[in-house]
Amino acid sequence: MNAISFAVVKDDEILWADALGEATRTTTATVETRFFIASISKAVAAIAAMQLVESNALDLDVDINNYLPFRVTNPKHPNIPMTIRMLLNHSTSISDAIYYTIDWACWNEDCPITLAQFLSDLLATNGQFYANRTFFDYAPGEKSNYSNIGYALLGYIVERVSNQPFDEYCQQNIFTPLGMSKTTFRLKNVPLSELAIPFSPTFTPSKPYYTLPDYPGGGVITTPTDFSKFLRMLINKGTFEGTQIISSQTLSLMQQRTLSMVRGGLAFDFGLGMYYYNFNGTVLYGHGGGDQGITSTMAYDIEKRVGVIFVTNTTLINPDLIVYSLYKFGAAQ
Repeated sequence: MNAISFAVVKDDEILWADALGEATRTTTATVETRFFIASISKAVAAIAAMQLVESNALDLDVDINNYLPFRVTNPKHPNIPMTIRMLLNHSTSISDAIYYTIDWACWNEDCPITLAQFLSDLLATNGQFYANRTFFDYAPGEKSNYSNIGYALLGYIVERVSNQPFDEYCQQNIFTPLGMSKTTFRLKNVPLSELAIPFSPTFTPSKPYYTLPDYPGGGVITTPTDFSKFLRMLINKGTFEGTQIISSQTLSLMQQRTLSMVRGGLAFDFGLGMYYYNFNGTVLYGHGGGDQGITSTMAYDIEKRVGVIFVTNTTLINPDLIVYSLYKFGAAQ
């Protein structure tokens, strides 16, 4: 009782897009059905941050406390600053250990918890959830460990520096310029008749949708065809249909390998905001996502300019075979 939806792209064209299965218990998925895409959202947050780096509003390598109203340091290494670069490649040494012990879900609404409140509660020394366990023992910059809090913090810095809510910044500077009319960070902007219900044993008919306060790292709602405009922008070196979102030089910087990380038994080489991973011997660049009732992948071949967006409203242990098969179709065209 679930659906899949996907888009395969090459250069600036969609080669194949389709959907099948149950978007809800009473409706069938189509290519117009919107899905939560979880952590693929981090690629959007990374592009937003790098736009501000391009405009000199952000510096990749200065202390993030230059941009924050409360101080964030690893108490085990208080004199080693965290930077935007470290947020982008998950090397701040901020851990999700405490984050995962708290039920943050906001059912059937956009979370009223602001980024400022969420992050100060976890990271400020006077925050109600502050604990040493929120920080790894190693120093910032030493190694990568995946951090949802880190990407919420990146989104908050974008919000602070741009002087507008993070979701509005992305709408104005990424989604609208790319013509992504079915993409948003906010549930309130989505006709519920178009939205696929995440299927999970923990959900009930009275609680079909949830959002989280760390939404910059996981809150995008979209269709694969609409989000393919973002993917095609990446494939085409920062430009889509004549609209430049980011420079080719900045995108090349983001694609440079920095640190490696092993997660779930798989090795990832991080760039800035996205990572390289191996599909049956083929190395692709992009980002995956997963949460209760959500599994997604955006991956593309930088050289062959072929990419895939895949999403389903259920929890899959490993969508790689499906994604790889779709990629092989695109590469053969």
